[in-house]
Amino acid sequence: MGARPRVAGARAALTHHWSRITALFEEAVDLDRDAREALLTRTSVTDPSSVAEVRALLAAHDRAGGFLETPPWAAMPDLLSEDLDRAPDLTGRRIGPYRILEQLGRGGMGIVYAAEDTRLGRTVALKALPPAFTRDKVARERLAREARAAAGLSHPAIATVYAFEEIEGEVFIATELVRGATLRATLGPGPLTGDLLRILTTVAEALAAAHEHGIIHRDLKPENVLVSSDGRVKVVDFGLARSLSPTPGSNASLTVTGAMLGTPGYMSPEQLRGAPLDARSDVFAFGVMAYECATGVHPFGGTDAASLVERFVSPQSPLAHRIEPPALDAIVRRCLDVDPNARFASGRELLAALRGPGEQVPNAAPRVLSARAWWWWQFHQVAIAMLTSAATIAVWISRRWLAPWGSSLFLVTLVLATIAVTLRLHLLFASHVHPMTLPAQRARLLRSIASLEGVLLAILLGIGIAVSGNHDAMSAWLIVTAVLHVLSLAIIEPATSAAALSD
Repeated sequence: MGARPRVAGARAALTHHWSRITALFEEAVDLDRDAREALLTRTSVTDPSSVAEVRALLAAHDRAGGFLETPPWAAMPDLLSEDLDRAPDLTGRRIGPYRILEQLGRGGMGIVYAAEDTRLGRTVALKALPPAFTRDKVARERLAREARAAAGLSHPAIATVYAFEEIEGEVFIATELVRGATLRATLGPGPLTGDLLRILTTVAEALAAAHEHGIIHRDLKPENVLVSSDGRVKVVDFGLARSLSPTPGSNASLTVTGAMLGTPGYMSPEQLRGAPLDARSDVFAFGVMAYECATGVHPFGGTDAASLVERFVSPQSPLAHRIEPPALDAIVRRCLDVDPNARFASGRELLAALRGPGEQVPNAAPRVLSARAWWWWQFHQVAIAMLTSAATIAVWISRRWLAPWGSSLFLVTLVLATIAVTLRLHLLFASHVHPMTLPAQRARLLRSIASLEGVLLAILLGIGIAVSGNHDAMSAWLIVTAVLHVLSLAIIEPATSAAALSD
């Protein structure tokens, strides 16, 4: 119980830190150089970490000429898009040892071609990177290091990185060519209708393998997951991944430009604000992708950087939908926590959590549950607990009319009611704190609850009949309570459970 306040406190601290960076940047960006430096110097006495982040933002802002007062991480996608729009189609040309066969697609991170590697006689995916990433020597050297690190990954769910090429002043990354549809294309306009759990588990396997080699992806999204015609799943674009162990002299802090090696709609809060990253940033992106695949909607509504920053700075609001099974819903929500410390620490932890429910739930399209259905199930538990408690009070009042066995009957009723209410409140607690365990706990306790409440109903009906004629008001109370309990158990409970739980 003590962990949740600590997590909430960490989240509040993170939100405050982020708000401070935003406010300080907006205040400093309009000042002249001397006034800006004076402001940052004063602030660094009490908040040096925020000042360091703001200095990086201001430097990138100044290098880029202002961006019309748009933060650099928000303007970068437009620059990349302009680079790509001006880039010619290389189909039919020969680039070094590669003969370009066809263009496969364009994205914010470059243009991808199918190409023949004439040295080895194999077909590869050749990605031409935008000049914005490769204009200076330091950036090219960093990309080369990270591509070499990614080339060391060998896993069935990861598209292999073959080479980092500098040809005619341009930079290319050659990877395994995977023929198939992207998860985005498979997803279409609504929830994924295929075997969602298998796909998510395979992606988690890829992340686990990468994280164990000290590599983070930084741009995990449905467009970077391919599903072949025979069902094989591959995560692509690891050539732009980042090593968690920078070489000496490299910049370990992922600043503005580095943060944009990704897609704003799938970036973690720390990636959006240019903070150093670790495996938990990939876990967040996995959560966004999983939620979108399961529900057909993005968890945060808008997917542009500005709207995401606004959401993360403001108090965290609940997600609009729940995913069935509840175990998967709990996993996804943990992935999406604003506080990195509350997420799974790595792909390996995430994979272990996914394999638990994956063994119990068939690979079928998940039902997407509204938060309202979940609320009704929880409300039902509270209502039944209150109804049972009220029945106990009625038996206490009636005991004096049932001499000589009234007191004994009350004690039996009290014991039965106490146990039944305790079990229901336990399920309610589990639904809030440990939702992934709820289906198993409910299955284990349901028979006991039904037996206890069945005996309790029989007692209520018996007492109601016994006191009728002399105490009609009390008799009506007891009988109506019993009838409501029967209707609740026979109709309402199955309906709310079917809507909110995996039965």
